[in-house]
Amino acid sequence: MTEGGTRERILEVALGLFERQGYAGTSLRDISDQLGVTKAALYYHFPSKEALLDAVLTPALTQVRDVLTSDPADRTELVTRLVDVVGDVGPQVLVAISDPAIAAHLSRLAGGTPLPEQVAAAIAGPLPADPGEEAALRVRAACAVACLPAGVRAFRRVNPAASRLDGPTRALLVRTVLAVLRTT
Repeated sequence: MTEGGTRERILEVALGLFERQGYAGTSLRDISDQLGVTKAALYYHFPSKEALLDAVLTPALTQVRDVLTSDPADRTELVTRLVDVVGDVGPQVLVAISDPAIAAHLSRLAGGTPLPEQVAAAIAGPLPADPGEEAALRVRAACAVACLPAGVRAFRRVNPAASRLDGPTRALLVRTVLAVLRTT
């Protein structure tokens, strides 16, 4: 296996263990044992468990950041782009959002503001001046953000071999997120 291949395999195994056991419940020994290598070999590629987590999460964070800093034509386009990113890098996003042990680390990687809050602010758009309306919009935006990984997780349970969301599921997830954002 090439050095690049070894690094990718380490990331794949670490992500799988983080998904199953949680970040706090996974040791570098667990990862090295599953790979059949020594901890020293693991340290050659990653000096710490935190550096390994950075490497697992950074590609997904970069893609989400790219969407958030893009200039979409409207909210539907922004949500569609987010659905595509979460669908493509689902496991990393699912681990990052669903594991409380990763929250502080993720916040640091995302620039201080937790990533779910950044996504919620982007999809909510400008906040209303009325405090009651602002609170309602923030709640709807937080729920809409939670729909993204929940929808991807549900799809992956039924389609474990799929590398991307299918068209109908993608469209359903976009509609669901937008529906949660709307007022009735």
